[in-house]
Amino acid sequence: MEQISRMSLGALGEDTAARLLTAKGYRIITRNFRCRFGEIDIIALRNNCLHFIEVKTRQGIGLGRPCESVTARKQEHMRKSAVYFIKQLREQGISVPRVSFQVIEIVIEQIENAF
Repeated sequence: MEQISRMSLGALGEDTAARLLTAKGYRIITRNFRCRFGEIDIIALRNNCLHFIEVKTRQGIGLGRPCESVTARKQEHMRKSAVYFIKQLREQGISVPRVSFQVIEIVIEQIENAF
């Protein structure tokens, strides 16, 4: 299978994840939130809970499942970035009752000559 550039693959995965979340009733607050602590792909709201979502997209699983690349270091960056984001909301008078961290895996697998 021809390789797609990492940036194109990542954008495709994030767009797919955003559509999936919207279809499930999530309201996307922001995408690609960046601060000095790191980046969060998607921040969404659903059922009075703020969801911080990492999207991992791969062409096949030859190198393992996409979620396996969310290391402890990446998790720590996400936690610190989430705290920073929540602090900004609280400064605006917006309360955040609950938070959730999620990983969405997108695997694109083309099976040539399948039958």
